[in-house]
Amino acid sequence: MEVIDATSAECPEPFMKTVAKLMGMKEGVVKVIFKDPKCVDMIAEAVKLMECKIIENTNKDGIYTMVIEKPSTSKEVKDVKVGGC
Repeated sequence: MEVIDATSAECPEPFMKTVAKLMGMKEGVVKVIFKDPKCVDMIAEAVKLMECKIIENTNKDGIYTMVIEKPSTSKEVKDVKVGGC
């Protein structure tokens, strides 16, 4: 499992890193760790559009962790348009 540690980044950077990673993967699992709560819905919306699956979504002491699975059957999305920060 690849890990994106974006705890020092502000929105939209955790979102952008997550989407870029998912778009570059054929399939697999990625774990994203971040602090900015504004990115939770943005990442979740992009995951849904790409037909990926959130298998873990936690918030512990202001640290958000999302584990996202990209199946080989997921959509390749050229332009992801979601709400902003």
